[in-house]
Amino acid sequence: MPDDDRRDMGLENDEKSRRVSIRAVIAGIVAIGAAIFIFQNQDDTRMEFLFFSGTVPLYLVIIISMVLGAVLGWFVGYMRRRRRRRADRISSEGG
Repeated sequence: MPDDDRRDMGLENDEKSRRVSIRAVIAGIVAIGAAIFIFQNQDDTRMEFLFFSGTVPLYLVIIISMVLGAVLGWFVGYMRRRRRRRADRISSEGG
């Protein structure tokens, strides 16, 4: 089938959309694994952080750690993309 026909029929194999779907599958697997892990860890645990000290459910510590890890991972990726765009812009302007 010619490429033009595939595009017209919506059958073009777009690498970006495939990457997004792979990310979605991986995120789903991680979410299911995290949910199982959280439900199996309902015990209370003692936590001390800076000025906070107390007993909290272990699943809450897990969720907070996962969220902080995701935010940190996003931030590192954002900074890399920003640095790369800046370097590309400088190299294209400088010639």
